[in-house]
Amino acid sequence: MRREFQLSNGGRQRLIGRWNALLISLGLDPDQHFSVLDDLLIRYTEPQRYYHNLAHLEALLALLPAQPHLELAAWFHDAVYDPTRTDNELQSARLAEQSLQRLGVAPALIQRVVGLILATQHHRSDDLETALFLDADLSILGAEARTYRAYARAVRLEYAWLPEAVFRERRAGVIRQFLSRERIYQTAGFAGLERPARDNLQGELETLVRSS
Repeated sequence: MRREFQLSNGGRQRLIGRWNALLISLGLDPDQHFSVLDDLLIRYTEPQRYYHNLAHLEALLALLPAQPHLELAAWFHDAVYDPTRTDNELQSARLAEQSLQRLGVAPALIQRVVGLILATQHHRSDDLETALFLDADLSILGAEARTYRAYARAVRLEYAWLPEAVFRERRAGVIRQFLSRERIYQTAGFAGLERPARDNLQGELETLVRSS
């Protein structure tokens, strides 16, 4: 089955290079800690991932400042992704904590990373940097219409185990929650995506309702 969200040429090597640079900035030798990166790369290429994969990770990193807590949170935020479960964020945060402890990362930095990951459970925060991270993660909602439709198809494939009627009901509920917010994006840098995101979400919702 064709996957619409894939790394561009050289994407895997770019990600490896960015990870290595991140570890070096933290005073760590990437060659001594390859197992953590290897585990992440394996996780993000699992067969159920049609959107939440390495292409999403690369896109997220491109939107964020090169700061260790934001980069590490990006790497780990979807590390555990089982669409049949509801605790992926919690499990990803736990994996981040365990992996970063094994790397010898400072406890304060670990807790900052864990907090960022847990915030993706609800995608809301009063903390500016956390809000920036969450807005970047949701940037796909404000993509041009063709890309958004590809995203919607990818999400359906990730939830292929759900019967169509059940998926439509649950997906519509998620969309209504976003549309009910005063603002989907919380930071100035992503404010320009507010209108296209609402248009995309409303269009998908109407399609789901018509199909019911």
